[in-house]
Amino acid sequence: MTAPTLRRPRSSDLLLARDLDPDTLRQLQRSSGTDTRRLRRGVYVASESWAGFDTYARHLTNVLAVESTHRHPVFGHASAAAIWGLPLADRPWPAEVHVVADANSYSRSKNGVVVHRQVLHDGDVTERNGLLVTSLERTAIDLARTMPFPIAVAAIDFTVHEKRAGRQVLTREKLVEGLLRSPRTNGRARARRAIDAARVGADNAGETLSRLAIIELGFPEPLLQVQHVNPRGGFYYTDHEWPQHNAIAEFDGFGKYLKQALKLGENAGNVIYEEKIREDHLRDEDNGVARWGPPELRNPPEIARRLLRIGVPRIAGR
Repeated sequence: MTAPTLRRPRSSDLLLARDLDPDTLRQLQRSSGTDTRRLRRGVYVASESWAGFDTYARHLTNVLAVESTHRHPVFGHASAAAIWGLPLADRPWPAEVHVVADANSYSRSKNGVVVHRQVLHDGDVTERNGLLVTSLERTAIDLARTMPFPIAVAAIDFTVHEKRAGRQVLTREKLVEGLLRSPRTNGRARARRAIDAARVGADNAGETLSRLAIIELGFPEPLLQVQHVNPRGGFYYTDHEWPQHNAIAEFDGFGKYLKQALKLGENAGNVIYEEKIREDHLRDEDNGVARWGPPELRNPPEIARRLLRIGVPRIAGR
């Protein structure tokens, strides 16, 4: 069976039927020929649309549903991350929607909405795509306080990467300042550790998880995005590199070549061929090249084997 095509949700995917009784709603569904799935009271989505969504798109759809049924919700934590486009690394997006309420609020978590009661300062809330959301800085700090270390670092890597974060790009120094301004809540120490571990240069969450795995396995921390001359013009940039050992490691994420092909309007096979030429050029410079993808991230000893094979030494005592 062919997998459904995944796409991002639109507001038009939702059917708002707050004032319709069940019989009228069923009549509307029959007349339109559309089967629907109930998200919240009075909010429905076409079942066909829902089937074509991944967990990220489904989470955003639930965010839109909550926004349509609550009074000026402020989205935070994982939901803010989704709105900003931050990754959750290899974790699926939650079914619950996360909102932030004032510390003195009586709001409680219920019906698929998780309420975080916390102090909000000036600048902690902004508007993005018509939704009220915690600022990028506050969102990154909240994720760093509450999420597992690898997920937190992957999200922060996004915020400090100019091309990924765009005009909202942050710095580690700015995040530390924001953390110090925030209330003394649980998770400040773990947040500082995640901020300190972030680096500029990771193009995706898989590269961040790879870097963390490399360090955890006892290998020296690699340089990121090292520039190499392309003999045909322009430059190549490597994911992870140890110039002193003439060693390069590349992370090949799911759909990497297909996404690049779609972006460039080329055939995926041509993109793979170009990547082979790129690797040949890097090897011509006497570099050893190791590659891995998501399966190897779940099997760290295999990453260690590949790094040792290209001459990256383990640090003594690790």
